Amino acid sequence: MKYRRSVAGIILAAVIGLTIAGCSDNKNQSALNNNISQPSAEDNFDADITVVQAVDMVSFDPIQSSDMSNVYTLANVYSRLFRYSENLGAEKELCKDYERISDTEWHFTIWENVQCHDGSTLTADDVIYCLNRAKGSSIMTALFQQVEEIKKVDDNTISITTDGPYPSLPTALTNVATSIVPQSYCEKAIAENNWSHPIGSGRYSFDSRVIGDTIKFKRFEGYFDQEDRALNKTLTIKIIPEGTARTIAIETGAADFNAEFATADYKRVVENPALKLWEKDSQMVWHLGMDNTQQWFNNKLVRQAVNFAVDRDACLQVGYEGLGKVVWNCATFAPTVMGAIENPLGMYSYDPEKAKELMKEAGCPGFETEIIVFRDEAERMAIVAQANLAEIGIQAKITRIENAVFASYIADHRAPMFITSWGCYEDPDLFLGRRFTEAGFGGVNRVWYSNQKLDLMIAQGRENFEEEKRIPVYEEIQEFLAEEAPEADLFVSKTLALSNNRLKGVELNAERAGNYYKLHY
Repeated sequence: MKYRRSVAGIILAAVIGLTIAGCSDNKNQSALNNNISQPSAEDNFDADITVVQAVDMVSFDPIQSSDMSNVYTLANVYSRLFRYSENLGAEKELCKDYERISDTEWHFTIWENVQCHDGSTLTADDVIYCLNRAKGSSIMTALFQQVEEIKKVDDNTISITTDGPYPSLPTALTNVATSIVPQSYCEKAIAENNWSHPIGSGRYSFDSRVIGDTIKFKRFEGYFDQEDRALNKTLTIKIIPEGTARTIAIETGAADFNAEFATADYKRVVENPALKLWEKDSQMVWHLGMDNTQQWFNNKLVRQAVNFAVDRDACLQVGYEGLGKVVWNCATFAPTVMGAIENPLGMYSYDPEKAKELMKEAGCPGFETEIIVFRDEAERMAIVAQANLAEIGIQAKITRIENAVFASYIADHRAPMFITSWGCYEDPDLFLGRRFTEAGFGGVNRVWYSNQKLDLMIAQGRENFEEEKRIPVYEEIQEFLAEEAPEADLFVSKTLALSNNRLKGVELNAERAGNYYKLHY
């Protein structure tokens, strides 16, 4: 495992940096000294809001990454036809209305006279261009596999035709890759390989970025839906990797909102009346992944052994202070997902002896491997998994990397094991194909698993619009994947966020805190 700087050093550096450079205009020095900003007499819709998060975004190119740090940053500057609802369904955004014309054709009408940050007008042609570009990306390959044609109906309406029923198409259009960028800017950014000054039609226009440190946005006064425009004047996203340093930023008033609260500080913040901890049950599944193409992990008995060997309760405790629910699935199904089964076939439990029997049955004498992580909580879980795996003869080295290179590690088969999380949709059709078919290779099928029988079941699951006909298919899929064991799901964490007790407009969805444009005093 790589050594890191001391926690105290990281915290001190982060707090000093925030105090010097990250304090907004409405936070004076006396407020910092008193550990809380002075209260306002009435709502302030012109505040400068600072949000802290753990990792930096990857790129302003929407098709480069579906990592949460990208998703919730790009949502500020770009519009999509639909945005996430509370449970990661679809709420209309750039789409003003839509209609399913038949089982295979949908019409989507966009707002008229939508202004972009450069003064140009967004058109249906821009939407078609961006959706077709998304369709060709690795992020959307599985989600748009059913899409046959995207065409213009009139100046404000587009048609999407699919090769069969696709009940979850509107929710698929919430994906970050479908962010709408003016075609002229997009073509220029591609030609110059320069996305550093993005142009969109979102609630904020881009101001500046210091990679690895801050991203600054300004409220876009020309936003197309004036009744739902940003309620703060400026938004700054500040990157602080260390969890307690993010907590301190809120305590000192150096930041307003911590979108990724460190559970190690749970007791401390709930006892502080100046702070507000926000909690919600999530659909965020933490899992131990295995590259199914690599030796021994290409043997399902070894993968099953890993599922029996890992102490999920211990992972939940060290990773999230017990704030969540253990799951015994191998298909990334949170309990809120359509048709979810807590423990398919009643198959798994924490049973090291059973794991040893499976290793013996597989003819596996044990081997050396590596667990890749890029977050604090994942590293703590990896230490638990490392000890568990050693009991059955698997010697795992832990390596911490930067979030920005995680996708390349997966693509290059340099992550034989890894611990990360996946925010799943309510509709399984929106993640099964991406996570467990060839269409997801090079994207978010991080375990490199595919099976023709599973492909057929996934296709069967989208043949009907009625949930009662789809649920039995997804139950069968979970049982199938329990036997195949392509990964070891660990637990579903709580969604947690922290603010001072005066901040208004906080919203959490089933994945994480979002809708920063509503934050105000």
